[in-house]
Amino acid sequence: MNYSILSAWSKEFGPRGRKVESVNLAHSILRLRLSDKTDLILLAGADAFAFHSADFRAPDGEQRIWDLLTHAVLTQVEMDPADRIIRFRFSQTDIYQQNTEYLLIAEFTPPKPNLILARQNGEAIIVDALHKYSYADNPQRQILPKLPYQQAKTTFQPVVEDVSLPLELVSVKTGANLLCPSVNDWLDNYYHHVFLAREDARRRQLLRSRWERELKKAHAKLAKQQAEASLANKAEYWMICAETLKTNLANISRGQASLVAVNYFDPELGKIEIPLQTNLSAHQNLQSYLKRYNKAKRGKELIAKNIAATRQEIGRLSGILARVEAGEDIEAPSAKNMITLGRRLDMEDRLLRLRLSDEFEIVIGRKASENDFITTQLGRPHDWWFHTRIYRGSHILLRCFRKTTPPDELISLCCSLAAWYSKARFSQNVPVDYTQIRYVRKPRKSPPGFVVYTEHRTVFADPRDLRSVREELKQ
Repeated sequence: MNYSILSAWSKEFGPRGRKVESVNLAHSILRLRLSDKTDLILLAGADAFAFHSADFRAPDGEQRIWDLLTHAVLTQVEMDPADRIIRFRFSQTDIYQQNTEYLLIAEFTPPKPNLILARQNGEAIIVDALHKYSYADNPQRQILPKLPYQQAKTTFQPVVEDVSLPLELVSVKTGANLLCPSVNDWLDNYYHHVFLAREDARRRQLLRSRWERELKKAHAKLAKQQAEASLANKAEYWMICAETLKTNLANISRGQASLVAVNYFDPELGKIEIPLQTNLSAHQNLQSYLKRYNKAKRGKELIAKNIAATRQEIGRLSGILARVEAGEDIEAPSAKNMITLGRRLDMEDRLLRLRLSDEFEIVIGRKASENDFITTQLGRPHDWWFHTRIYRGSHILLRCFRKTTPPDELISLCCSLAAWYSKARFSQNVPVDYTQIRYVRKPRKSPPGFVVYTEHRTVFADPRDLRSVREELKQ
């Protein structure tokens, strides 16, 4: 990130005595939840910068770290005059009124940005870091707990430029020009309209290349099997060679390159030339042709079956690649999960679905195994889950591809579908619970379709079938 932008942001972002409620980490994104219900976001990946947000959507897979910063007060934000390093100073007072100073050092310097937490007591002593390394990894310095913090020595020469507001930004998602009244707004928009778009494109390209590699392997496998099939089709020729050699063993000597003899399998009794291996005896050459014949005879049916299976696999992989290119999230292939993935995709094809738009899709499970699959494998933490409260019924999943909150009308329709696909189909005012998948859990060794959930809401809905819901959505 540009030094002048980071410097201007550090001056613009005032601490104002905000307390830290929690510190969370997902991938290379550190999120500090502050007491005014806003978030301080620090990114230490390929793109490294910081911004302050009032409506930040936490990424999936967040884990809580650095609890010692809980209740610490942010007192100062300062930019290093020599490099792209921002220091966040915190003060914490314990129950014994003992004050501890902490220093969060955001090194936004390539090639490997880092976030380092240190305890300030005269000198900064490292407590933890996003990336730890010793002199074996970096001859210039080491970043390890309980060691004094040493700033990296670089040849970077900061060029301080005036940052005039408002700032303009071109959205990678839409191509629109965004006008930002502050530096923080520019960085916030950069994260949502540039950084996330690039990350999504990079991830999709990686997925595409991996699936293309699997498809290429399948085509190579098919070519090999077709070559084996062409050899298997020569079973009759191997048999003719073997029978001809059997009647001419006395006429073959070691070192002979070929045998020309009468082909008694030819109605016209023409000549046949049989290639021989010069390092083998006559009997060994006979055994070699018999082995080829028996192998081709046994493998002909098996090879045909394998070719059919490989062609089916190529069709499935081509379909997966088309879905990936269309924007659907399908996990990257590996040697361990290809069988499981195949079963999963077969299950997905059997599910009852209603695609509403690029943002939402309704998925309905019609039996226990489908309910299990929908809830435990297909659903993502930000998706919504519906089920009747008292009656047995289907699990209804509302997939939110863009992690947006669904409108109330869509929630109501999903509740009506959950009531229809249950034992209360012909009742009225059926109680339906709904919550996000993140709050749904399947207990260990529980039967198929059984789950427990929390943080739910209950509404009373009238059952409606999928056809009427589809017709209403078309209007």
